[in-house]
Amino acid sequence: MNDTMKASKYEISNSCACRYCESCSMGTESFTCEECQQDTRETTWCDGDCFEYKRDWFEEDVQRWLTAHNDPERVTVAGKAIGWQRLHGYKTINADHRDIFNALTFSGDWTLAVEVDGEQFKIVRYSHDEPTGASFWLVPAKSEDESE
Repeated sequence: MNDTMKASKYEISNSCACRYCESCSMGTESFTCEECQQDTRETTWCDGDCFEYKRDWFEEDVQRWLTAHNDPERVTVAGKAIGWQRLHGYKTINADHRDIFNALTFSGDWTLAVEVDGEQFKIVRYSHDEPTGASFWLVPAKSEDESE
């Protein structure tokens, strides 16, 4: 691994997290405005920006992680406590941020808590069937040439 990794920690959700500060006329996700320290309120609208910029963060973190691991062609997404039965498993997929994101999400309500620190890329997914969280992590997969 090389030194291109920086620590990163954030949440991505497909539920709107938009809030609004009346005093500053600023949009935010925080319950308290960063500018004036006043309480914010939930919005009645969502422009999707909070989801889009966090998905961009995810893309950037995946790319940095792949670069730090010598750009593998494939990665293994391993997980435990998945779904209401709390199953364990893994899936080896193309090393692409879209494929990784799609492997972690589904067509329901979810929140991903993403943490990248050094060589580790960890995700905890919360959903109706995973109220205490399903844990996932990325592992560079050996290419077919390397596994022979």
